[in-house]
Amino acid sequence: MSSYAIDITAARREVQYPNGIITKIGKDSAVTFPAELPLEALDPILSEELDLVGLIGDIVQAEGPEGLETSKVVAAIFRRPALPRKFLAAVRETYAILLGDEFEDFQKVKPSIGDYVRLTTALTKVYGLELGKLLRSAASSESDSPTSSQTSPDSTESTRDESGSALDTPNSSDSDA
Repeated sequence: MSSYAIDITAARREVQYPNGIITKIGKDSAVTFPAELPLEALDPILSEELDLVGLIGDIVQAEGPEGLETSKVVAAIFRRPALPRKFLAAVRETYAILLGDEFEDFQKVKPSIGDYVRLTTALTKVYGLELGKLLRSAASSESDSPTSSQTSPDSTESTRDESGSALDTPNSSDSDA
């Protein structure tokens, strides 16, 4: 018997959704998304051809002293006239990766833009993705300040060897004050 420091299979959503994420898509139709988001499903959205990351970078740079400058955001979008079609193609490709053979069944119900938005929103919650936090933390992590340094190289030597042992301090009710 071996002991693992980390077992990545223990926390998988297959435990919560052993048969996948079954999703109703029509009156009498359903498709099944994988319990875990496959890494390859992000490839179409993050492709260099789509350049969504570049657009987000341009939007982040469009922020002036009084907030986001709309004219710069609009200019960044208009520099990419093929973006809407490429984005829709990337969304379809992502869903094709997620659904595999069931993608044709999904397409037969002719999902609307609203259907894609609602479904994507629900799936990001189930998959545990928070894109707003990811993008916000990536933008906020940039800093012009110097990197902080360690305050004391030997600061851990004062840690007790016996973890969880009782402290030798008197209880406040035991004091003679």
